[in-house]
Formats: sequence, structure tokens, C-alpha cells
Amino acid sequence: MSILRREIELAVQVGHEPTEMSAVEIIAWQPGIEVLAMRSYCGPDGVVLLLVTTNSRKASQVLEAAGFRCKSNPIILVGPLRRSGLAALIWTELAVLGIDVLYSYTSRIGAGHQYLVFKTTEDDRAMEALEVSAGIRDVMQVRSSQDQNVVSETGSSWQQVAA
Repeated sequence: MSILRREIELAVQVGHEPTEMSAVEIIAWQPGIEVLAMRSYCGPDGVVLLLVTTNSRKASQVLEAAGFRCKSNPIILVGPLRRSGLAALIWTELAVLGIDVLYSYTSRIGAGHQYLVFKTTEDDRAMEALEVSAGIRDVMQVRSSQDQNVVSETGSSWQQVAA
């Protein structure tokens, strides 16, 4: 079942830290922190790693202790998703309401762990609109139903194969 929720995304400045381990390696060694989504880009001050984790506060503390500079940003997280195509529907729903999407990305960490990340000009209003959107709800329900009914050649359900 897909989820729609507010989360905190960490923007981690990479390249000037005094440690030999990468930010991802440091997080991977930490119990109780799982990476849900990740993306990087080149900014004016160098490479920035965007991380959405299961414990943003602890992740930020651990990374800052290792010498990384972190900035926290509220975002909207959608997932885990079994199929693609939902991002365009969300963009359309928000555009109709006049809510601009500042950026978005899809991140797939492992099988069955694909997430959409959205940062908008009005995250609270966007969240409210998406929670009550009949179009989004219908797609989520249809996809959930289709996932349960799709059978592979071996007879396993699609969800079992993806797990």
C-alpha cells in the first residue's frame, strides 16, 4: 500500500568534510537509520546529497559529527510504489490548484522500495490536496488491486515477486 506523508530531507554538502567515509557509508553503519530516498546534484558550492531517512534527526547528528554540513528541508514523500506514472498525476493535481513544484525526484533503493519526493511552494496545502484527491486515491486503489491480481508465469503474485 502506498503512503503519502511529510518527511524531512537532508541536504548534505559533500566534498569538504574531514572524514574518509562518504555520507552514505556513515549512514549505512548506523543502526536505526534506513535510507528511503536519495539523490545528488551539483550546486554552486559543490555536490549536494539529498537524503530522506527513517530518522532524519539522528542522521543529521551523525553526519554533522563526522564533519558534514547538513540542512533540513520539509518535503512530501510518496511510496513505496510498485509502478511508475504517479508523479505526472501529482504534478497535474498540484498545477490545477496553483501549487508550484520546486523539484521532485524518484528514488529506488531496492526491490519494492521506490519513492517519489516532492518539494512545493506550499507543502501543507499540497499535502491536504493530495490526501483528499479522488484522482490520486483512485490510482492508488487501482494499482494496489492490480498488483494483487497480476500473476507471473510461475504462478506467484506480482507483489511476491517484487518482494
